[in-house]
Amino acid sequence: MTKDIESRHITKKELEILKPFSKKHKEFLWGQESETTPTVVNTVFGDGRSIITLEPANDRPAYYVILADSTIKCFEDALEFIANNEELVFQAIEEEYGNVDDLYDEDGEIDEDLYENGEMPLNIGSGYTAGYFDRQPLQKKFKSK
Repeated sequence: MTKDIESRHITKKELEILKPFSKKHKEFLWGQESETTPTVVNTVFGDGRSIITLEPANDRPAYYVILADSTIKCFEDALEFIANNEELVFQAIEEEYGNVDDLYDEDGEIDEDLYENGEMPLNIGSGYTAGYFDRQPLQKKFKSK
């Protein structure tokens, strides 16, 4: 997966398909329960047939939902995809949601509502991981002839 990846803007149909993946829900981290609304990245990478996540360590349990290439078939593929395409993916997120370093006010505070509304600015200073959903509604099953 080290080839150049094309990107484009997400379609309305794709946004509809992502609704179940981007609803506000409860997550657990270190035994603590919290609500999170995933942030949908409105840039599609490759053919956009795999739904993956990008989970910045500083913002867990918040995460991004991304449409990426159908060559991604598992967690390891998702992590490799992000690692090989960091610049492209991070730039798309920053263009849409900003970078956390640029959003602090004069008191050194950031608007925490951004995280609750699914508009999380990029914050990968402490690293990240990726995720892959078992349910992949955009992956076509091809029948052999």
